[in-house]
Amino acid sequence: MTKKKVLLLTDFSLVKTGFARSAKALLSYLYKTGKYDLVHLCVGMNEAAPELKKTPWKSIGTIPSSPDKMAEVNRDPKLQKTVHYGSFVLDEIIEREKPDIFIGAQDIWGLDFAVSKHWFEKINSAVWTTLDSLPLLPTAVELAPEIKNFWMWSSFATKEMHRLGHRHVRTVHGIIDTHNFKRLPDEERKILRQKNNIPEDCYVIGYVFRNQLRKSAPNLIEGFKIFRNKNPKIKNAKLLLHTSFAEGWDLKALADEYKVDWNDILTTVVCGKCGKYEVKTFSKPNDKCRFCLTPNSVNTTGVGQGVSELELNEVYNLMDVYCHPFTSGGQEIPIQEAKLTELITLVTDYSCGEEMCEPAANSLSLNWSEYREFGTQFIKATTDPKHIAERLQEVYKLSDHKKDKMGKAARKWALQNFSVESVGKKIENFLDSCKEVDKNNYPKTEKKDPHAEIPTCTNATEWLKLLYKNILKTKVTSKDEGLIHWLNKLAEGMPQSQIEQYFREVASSDNLNSVKKSLIELLSDNKKRILYLMPEGELDLFVSTSLFSSIKELYPDHDLYVACQPALKSFIFGDDNVHKVLDWNNEFNNVSGIKDENGVDLFEVVYTPSLNKNNFKQICKTNN
Repeated sequence: MTKKKVLLLTDFSLVKTGFARSAKALLSYLYKTGKYDLVHLCVGMNEAAPELKKTPWKSIGTIPSSPDKMAEVNRDPKLQKTVHYGSFVLDEIIEREKPDIFIGAQDIWGLDFAVSKHWFEKINSAVWTTLDSLPLLPTAVELAPEIKNFWMWSSFATKEMHRLGHRHVRTVHGIIDTHNFKRLPDEERKILRQKNNIPEDCYVIGYVFRNQLRKSAPNLIEGFKIFRNKNPKIKNAKLLLHTSFAEGWDLKALADEYKVDWNDILTTVVCGKCGKYEVKTFSKPNDKCRFCLTPNSVNTTGVGQGVSELELNEVYNLMDVYCHPFTSGGQEIPIQEAKLTELITLVTDYSCGEEMCEPAANSLSLNWSEYREFGTQFIKATTDPKHIAERLQEVYKLSDHKKDKMGKAARKWALQNFSVESVGKKIENFLDSCKEVDKNNYPKTEKKDPHAEIPTCTNATEWLKLLYKNILKTKVTSKDEGLIHWLNKLAEGMPQSQIEQYFREVASSDNLNSVKKSLIELLSDNKKRILYLMPEGELDLFVSTSLFSSIKELYPDHDLYVACQPALKSFIFGDDNVHKVLDWNNEFNNVSGIKDENGVDLFEVVYTPSLNKNNFKQICKTNN
């Protein structure tokens, strides 16, 4: 039985982002079923990256390694912004792999280009995205009617989509490999503290986060300071910030500003040499490793260098309480991980935090005030530092019995809603419900039309949309970055004729590149080749056949290819001198210099007699 082929477009499964960790959990789950042929198109990875070979499923990078391809990318302002997400290679990968199912898991601006593709509605496609603020991103709302399978990482976004009338949208949480996260026995927790020089009576307040603007580190540090001031009898309290100190907030400066003793802030550091970690007071970057003694090898955790999930579980088990203040978030996976280790979690009650603060989740909600993000006008939350302090004091005073009861209930809730078994099974059921795509009638890329007529249109936005639709054969939303770019150019005074000419040149270039790609795939052998171009004319082609034997005598070690109109192929069939007949494409007028990715000509000799029919002039190009 043929396996369904699934193409997942998201972060590479071996990096340390939320999308990546969810991808690893999902792909591992699906791989173990043995039911699917899995292909992972990895956001932000160069196609030549050696790490891609480490996965048991096929992993492909989104960023071309060819200088020629990157030069093509750099000529297009829209591609420059989206190549990271796979916009440049997606059509090529779809055409080559012919998946039955496409799933894109990314922020909506990293997927919107896929929705406009010619194949998106013709195969089984799903968009699995994070929307974290109100009002919802206009692009997502505008695209909602065109996305049959539209999944949100949190019910926060789903509820708002439903309110706006898009009832088909549903919640599919990001997946957590819950097997790696659990509360360790008290004796193990005690040993872990000893290893990291943390006293047994220390009250450790933890926060696991990527050091980004939307993670409210200043609010937490201020809240910690208020908590210390209000509870002078608690002599031994520490703030454990598991994050990178090399990006984002200047945590040292914030601690100084709020007069928090730097010795009261712990962090996780990892050795780049031996890979071992420890939790300690952060002193300076590139410390000497206390395990392998390598100098300048120790740094705080980040996307590129971090701890394993089992080691992260140990970090959580060093904590007494987990606090997660943030302005907004798609899911905030560390909250669920903390719950899996049975920690009491303090969570800002906004965005995905609303779901985390449902009664069954057993969180302690944190009060917040609304502010508006400059530029987008999104509603964001600033968490109340005083309330953070109050909640920290509340947890400190809770009985062990109460904490144990809340922790176990929180773990149960996290397992029910975020585990591989729960979410993975939902996606498995979706895949099984999808019909296989007929590979013999697989959607083909619609050829761009550099000569398309553009109707008169006085509205600039609608006129640009017509350029995209008629010339480039793609759809764009009103918030598309490329469209906005050209609107700005119009506002700056660029003539419409110049913009239209650019679109037509892009269409011609894309068509030529399409021909090049197909030829490169067709001509995969290492033989020498000749190309004979005769686009039209029965008589001319008939006369040309008399020359083929002479050409073969002149170049006995070369294979002869003839490009002509499909209707004229009958004049050539059966000619032993011709290796293969190619269907004519107008872009063949420009292919005399086609090179492979190594810069080598695909055809060492090209005959173009049709350029001057009166003299039937032979034009040859020889690569010496």
